[in-house]
Amino acid sequence: MPDLRHNRVVPVSELAEACAAIAAWLPAALDLAAEPDADGTTGTGQPGSAPPWNAAAAAAAMDAHEGLRRLEASLRRDVTGSTGRRRGGSDLATAKAIRAIEDLGASVTARNAALAARILDRWVRAIQELPAVDQAEPWRRLEGVTCPYCKHPMLRVRPRQGIVTCLRYGACRDGDGRHPAGHMDISQLSGSPVIRWQDGLVT
Repeated sequence: MPDLRHNRVVPVSELAEACAAIAAWLPAALDLAAEPDADGTTGTGQPGSAPPWNAAAAAAAMDAHEGLRRLEASLRRDVTGSTGRRRGGSDLATAKAIRAIEDLGASVTARNAALAARILDRWVRAIQELPAVDQAEPWRRLEGVTCPYCKHPMLRVRPRQGIVTCLRYGACRDGDGRHPAGHMDISQLSGSPVIRWQDGLVT
């Protein structure tokens, strides 16, 4: 995840890669949105009350669809002083918005380019986390444990990857001044589960 604490130099390719990713994954969400959700769950409402489409996929697709237009307008305002004319709702207009975001990224500050890439990555991950796609593991709450750095109960884990982090981005830092990141492990001494943090701390 980009470190936005400093206005560091961010290669334009970082934003270009994020644009390529959303262009590749958004059609998958749109395709899934038209299909009933077949995750095996049973609703508790009246018969026929469930929507005849995949609500999660539709939400992920629409978040990106609308968000791309807002992101383009924001970047265009930063570059030209005007948000420009809002794009229509067609797939072609969406593709043009993505290309415009990549082009505008060359003219905004490094900080704003990094932020734009982070926003795009968030939409991509929302699509990848859909059960029907299952290409990314969502963060899950780590119950009963507080962050060893900020002391807030904001730790999240991706169990399959064994990655742990704190949700307090920008407000929580480890002993080296970086955002906390660690991985789950087993202590060779006690055999108990531990978290090994990137600054060397073991909890």
